[in-house]
Amino acid sequence: MSDIAENVTFKRDSGDILNIDQKYVGLKARQNGILTVNFRSPEEEMNKIKYFFEGLMTSEPIKLDIGETGDIECYFKGISPLLEKKDGVGLNYFFLSVTLQELKEFEEEPQTGGCCF
Repeated sequence: MSDIAENVTFKRDSGDILNIDQKYVGLKARQNGILTVNFRSPEEEMNKIKYFFEGLMTSEPIKLDIGETGDIECYFKGISPLLEKKDGVGLNYFFLSVTLQELKEFEEEPQTGGCCF
């Protein structure tokens, strides 16, 4: 049995929290700390997801916690239009994509004065 919980939690500085079952969430890491979060869920879940993210401003801080493993600090970058689709057996589902920028701690490069000891 895994110690990682089966949920993904998003937290705003305002205190708003969105807790979603991981089966509805797909994550893709891209260059420069960009995270694409894809949501594919029934309408009821999607309404909660859409409500949470539509209120965010670009560059607003947000925390992401995958399976209760600890917060990943990010900035909100944008949200895609909501799409309604049908799966292989004709059932409706909804798709939404959110882009986040992971906050990275940049280590300072050692300053060299031309001579490298």
